[in-house]
Amino acid sequence: MNLFLLATAGETIRELVFNLQRVISLAINITIGVTVALLIARWIIDAANINPFGRLFYYVRKPTNEMIYRARSSQFFLPLKRALGFDPAIIMILIALAILWMVANGIFGNLFTVMLGLGQSLDAFSFGQPFTGARYLIGTALLSVIFFLLALMTIIFVNWIFGFFNNAAYWAMNRIGPLLRIFEFGGVFAGWSFVILWIVLSWFAAPAVLYVFFQA
Repeated sequence: MNLFLLATAGETIRELVFNLQRVISLAINITIGVTVALLIARWIIDAANINPFGRLFYYVRKPTNEMIYRARSSQFFLPLKRALGFDPAIIMILIALAILWMVANGIFGNLFTVMLGLGQSLDAFSFGQPFTGARYLIGTALLSVIFFLLALMTIIFVNWIFGFFNNAAYWAMNRIGPLLRIFEFGGVFAGWSFVILWIVLSWFAAPAVLYVFFQA
């Protein structure tokens, strides 16, 4: 009975991951579609000089006001405006949206990897392979730690570019700060500790754990 429950739990986790992937993909498409439509409508209203006190003007511009404000407050706004010769706020919003969804998709992908690792562990235990199950479980725990650190770094990165998540970024920086100091080598590598730590975690630590603990 216990083995059956473990097998059922593993299958449930895989189905949950599959359904969440579909939901996230749908959310990405809807968010991009709605945002693009609102920005195009805003641009048309501005270009046509429609009455700024009308209801159409209010309902179209209100959802994008915060986006425009964030874009124009960004440290990249003035350099881009000088380089392009026009207001780049809408372009910046679309690029920011793409980056944010790419980052979010990466975080969810890491979460799904951990969930699938847990599912593999439960499957191994249910098939009477305790050592394999333990190996998968240890690998899952290690990946959880690595992906948690990468998530903290992602929050800091997004805050630096867009100014989002100030409180979360402050907390994340306090957590990740001691590790960054370890990778501050000085010399030609001075100031590169963030990039070095990211490379160590994503290019070496995570693939090593996957290879050692999840190989067939």
